[in-house]
Amino acid sequence: MKRPWDINEFCARVHKLNAKWWTDLETGQPIKRNPYELLALVVSELSECLEGERKNLMDDHLPHRRMAEVEMADAYIRLADFAGGFDMDLSHQWIVIWSVPESKGEALFMIGQELGTWDWKIHRAIVQIELYCEKHGYDLFGAIEEKLAYNATRADHTHEARKLAGGKKF
Repeated sequence: MKRPWDINEFCARVHKLNAKWWTDLETGQPIKRNPYELLALVVSELSECLEGERKNLMDDHLPHRRMAEVEMADAYIRLADFAGGFDMDLSHQWIVIWSVPESKGEALFMIGQELGTWDWKIHRAIVQIELYCEKHGYDLFGAIEEKLAYNATRADHTHEARKLAGGKKF
């Protein structure tokens, strides 16, 4: 699976699109994000992917796509935002020798394990997501572009909606 973009340029693009998540809801000033909180959100996307795989579900937001495909796109987007937000250089081409396990649950767990230390393993997790999607016939890059477009119009992503009780705080 060949990426349709330069990884660092993509991370910068995603981070720019997600700038509102890196600012204080009250003041609009930049905030220092907790890296482990952000990585926990990636793990939550992997968990949602597993649920989609277990139940063979279609996605709620992009109903023409499988839930697992969209959740992997979400995980990829979150990792790209993370790399952009922490100004990480992912241009180095790590050799990832990874045979995607037959068990989807095992494969998703292994991707999650990469997030325990967040230095160079962010790029490894991105590559593993690409390999997982390639193995299972998912259009990862198409789903990413569609999800980025969808996220740009979401009412629940506005500052006003996030300030409400039950709104997305991070």
